[in-house]
Amino acid sequence: MTPSMWRQISFRRDHRWAHSRLSAYIDGELPERHHRRLAAHEEICPECAELIRALEVMLSWLPSLRLPPEAGLAIAEHTAEQVRARVEEWS
Repeated sequence: MTPSMWRQISFRRDHRWAHSRLSAYIDGELPERHHRRLAAHEEICPECAELIRALEVMLSWLPSLRLPPEAGLAIAEHTAEQVRARVEEWS
């Protein structure tokens, strides 16, 4: 196997691995080793970098909505489903 093929396989593996950990990554809840791995992937993957930025923007807007807690939870659940569906499309 050539180094180029190995990098491509590694990239795809990290891409799939990253999706289920984006929330923890953004929240700073990943173990350091996993955080470094995802940060390295973010630097070379425009799709994941864009998704991370979109999630960060969305999270920054939520407090300004001033919705009752129960409404915020419903919106968060709906948004999470939409994000999961988008991630599935990219995978």
